Amino acid sequence: MMKKLSFCLALVIAILFSVTAFAQDRESQSLTLGYGFAVFNQPGKIGRVEGGYYDFIQLSYIYEKPFTEKLAFLIEPFAAYVNRPDSGFEGGVILSGKYYFREKERNGFYLTVGAGGAYTSINFEEQGTHGLFILQGGVGYKWKEFFIEDRIRHYSNAGTADPNRSVNSNIIVVGMDF
Repeated sequence: MMKKLSFCLALVIAILFSVTAFAQDRESQSLTLGYGFAVFNQPGKIGRVEGGYYDFIQLSYIYEKPFTEKLAFLIEPFAAYVNRPDSGFEGGVILSGKYYFREKERNGFYLTVGAGGAYTSINFEEQGTHGLFILQGGVGYKWKEFFIEDRIRHYSNAGTADPNRSVNSNIIVVGMDF
């Protein structure tokens, strides 16, 4: 268990450094901290998956490359400490698109949608594997260099193992550009 956790942590750190090297033009970089919990897994039971309550703390780095004044591409490696149903680790990378409802330098709302992959050390009853695929969408508000975003994340093994029931979570994220 510790070897897997150490390997995943080293992988996330390597990805962070490689993305930073890729971002030499410093278009936009951000650090985020978020709290996530289960949603849409069992009818009427927010916060729960089949194995019990599911919640986590997540740290991520975001590199943002604008395409136009309103559209941007994001690379977001993340690492999370899972508190429940068992303590553990999750890490992965999400590639996203972002749409600003205002000019990029101004305050205002935006939407994100993306996909990626993750590893989790948690033995979810809904999933037959530790390697997961991610679909994620969110809405946020940016004010100067600060932002807050609410995201819905869907974990699935994409039919690579049995069972393949989704693990869905809501993540409230705060962040800062630098």
